[in-house]
Amino acid sequence: MAEQKNQAAEYWERDFARRIALMRPSDTARGVFCIGLLRAVGELGDGVMVSRCLAASGEKEFVEFFNYPMASYLRMVATAIRLLAVEHGSFDEALRQLGRRAARDFRESKAGKAMGVMHGGDARRLLDSLPIVYRVSLSFGEFDLSWVGPGRARFSLKNTFMPFPFHEGTLLELLEKMPVQRVTVLGRQTDVLDSEYDISWE
Repeated sequence: MAEQKNQAAEYWERDFARRIALMRPSDTARGVFCIGLLRAVGELGDGVMVSRCLAASGEKEFVEFFNYPMASYLRMVATAIRLLAVEHGSFDEALRQLGRRAARDFRESKAGKAMGVMHGGDARRLLDSLPIVYRVSLSFGEFDLSWVGPGRARFSLKNTFMPFPFHEGTLLELLEKMPVQRVTVLGRQTDVLDSEYDISWE
């Protein structure tokens, strides 16, 4: 078991290093997500890890509405992921929980509240607005949503930097707040920076 955990840790260390190496200075994310990550680490009661994450980011502090290099966010995730994996049972689940946290933080932001007014509690309208939500939050990436049946959609992301379990968590958190049942989100990595998600509900 310990050997498997070490192998997983080494895999994700290499994976994040590869993703960070592909970033450009223009690839940014809003400070609200960086703040949420630090809070998630702090909620585990480890102030030392919070300080390490902040130091890894290269920033002194974050402001919710400012844009910061996406590399800063990923360096914090790479620093915190071992601690978060212990708390949540695996690296994949830790990433899902970070995705959920990002969705909650966005929902509480001014932009997120405005989006809430737009979809009016309707799951289909929420999904239709997803490409807009992602473009508001990030300075990079290509996003496409297609419907494959009633309550069934496929969401494709290209040139984005977080691994697919993170986006699974984001999508689950958003949809589980809708008046629908049995939500499922199955993601897969289709290339280094590309992924797609089969979404369904009843």
